[in-house]
Amino acid sequence: MKRLLLILFVILIFSCNNKNEIIEPIDEIIELIEASDPIIGKWYYHSYSINNEIHYVDNCKQKTYFEFLEEEVGSYVSYNINSSSDCILYDKMNVKWSFQDTEYSIQTFYGDGTSSGFPPRRVGIIYQYYGTISDSILSLPVGWNDKLNFKQ
Repeated sequence: MKRLLLILFVILIFSCNNKNEIIEPIDEIIELIEASDPIIGKWYYHSYSINNEIHYVDNCKQKTYFEFLEEEVGSYVSYNINSSSDCILYDKMNVKWSFQDTEYSIQTFYGDGTSSGFPPRRVGIIYQYYGTISDSILSLPVGWNDKLNFKQ
């Protein structure tokens, strides 16, 4: 029995110690996965600044958000306090966005951007923003020295 174990041990050592194995190269095409745009996702209204002085918004307005989808569309949903001091849905708009040079172009509009008349005509853009992302804040200038700030 001892001889059998010794023979098996020797065979095992020599079979595992074969350094003459041929390793064939693997020809795989590695596709690089594009990272999604940093604007993709929900951005909640965080604060606004006037002349570089930051003012934080109340809990109700913090529910207001932009949602940007990969297809360069999205939505804008805003909340406001009504006369009864309740936080209510105030408005919903559709969004088209794109990245141009160093900033985002963000357009808000109602419906699909066309009217239902005949012949169909384009409905005007409600708001046009040009914003940047820095330190996880999406800043949208509105006016001479004012900004709306959204946080993801």
